[in-house]
Amino acid sequence: MLQRQLSLPRADWSARSGIVPSLDGLRGVSVAIVLIGHLLLPLSLVGISALGLKIFFFISGFLITRLLLAENKANGNISLPDFYIRRLLRLYPVIIVYITLVVAVMLARNQMVKPIDVASVFFYFVNYLTVYYDKLGQSMGLPVGMLWSLSVEEHFYLLAPLALVFVRGDARKMLAVALAICVASLSLRIIYAHFDPGIVNTLELYWRSETRFDCIAFGVVLACLTELQVGRRLIEWLSTRWAFCAGVAMLLISFAIRDNYFQNTWRFSMQGLALVPIVVGLVFAQPFPILSRVLNSRALIWLGSISYSLYVWHGGVTFLFPWLPASLSPPLLACAELGLSFALACLSFYVVERPILRLRKRLMPHGGKKQAEAAMAKA
Repeated sequence: MLQRQLSLPRADWSARSGIVPSLDGLRGVSVAIVLIGHLLLPLSLVGISALGLKIFFFISGFLITRLLLAENKANGNISLPDFYIRRLLRLYPVIIVYITLVVAVMLARNQMVKPIDVASVFFYFVNYLTVYYDKLGQSMGLPVGMLWSLSVEEHFYLLAPLALVFVRGDARKMLAVALAICVASLSLRIIYAHFDPGIVNTLELYWRSETRFDCIAFGVVLACLTELQVGRRLIEWLSTRWAFCAGVAMLLISFAIRDNYFQNTWRFSMQGLALVPIVVGLVFAQPFPILSRVLNSRALIWLGSISYSLYVWHGGVTFLFPWLPASLSPPLLACAELGLSFALACLSFYVVERPILRLRKRLMPHGGKKQAEAAMAKA
């Protein structure tokens, strides 16, 4: 059995289909950070989960852009219908099962189900509905607050693939678009904070799509850099221990600054920049080989594979099992929530998500199939 590569060889830096080393492990780390923040840490430290979501966003932007660029190189175009069908098959099955169960439980308990709450999940406006309820001093009736991040992602992917098609798969032009998005998101946060200073004391800028697009766009920037000669030279420059450590230091500093204005405006940009050398070091090089080995371990790869189901189901554990908080001490409650989250996620992944993923692979663009076959022929 061949050992899994720990980083991409230079010949594979440019966009192509296939497994990208460390990304599955990074997903595993991301969802672990979210779970730690939401279930295991006290409420005052729950903000640590934001780091997990930022890594999710960055990985998503990098990987999806990489695959779309690869499709364009293989086929000479990008099929938007195929892209959106794959997105629906990736996201909807788990959501359908989750919402169906939640609504059934609410009806069985004679609790009111607001149609707009359900619609917000399937039409991806959970984040804006959450902002609306927050302004009213209310909360969402359904346990779907964690799905605000899916809304941000899908709003981004309504625009970014269109932009990539518009620029005809030109990585240089798409890089300019992604950088413009990064600047625009920061500018909007500053403008909102200027005209409504109190907004920095809320989570509105954290939830709104247009103020969070840069978290995904930084991943797009990295994917585009791999297609350019100057970009690959920059990646080489960032593939060092000092660059990796500088990224980690920048990330830590961003969390150490507790000013509300900074946290809701500049911090998102600072963290996006910090993730670039960190991801470069983990994917394109091995400045610290032990980290690469850990990220490519079977345990973290498996955790990354169930990360989506785990993220969805962990948000509904206390709703589905309301007797837990009253019957257990805080440490036991945290362990019970974690155990039930994994049980529900595994059931969801192996019964629902995995069979649909097989169907999704059949819809992979023909160019991707040709590339895969070519790679097998060379092996």
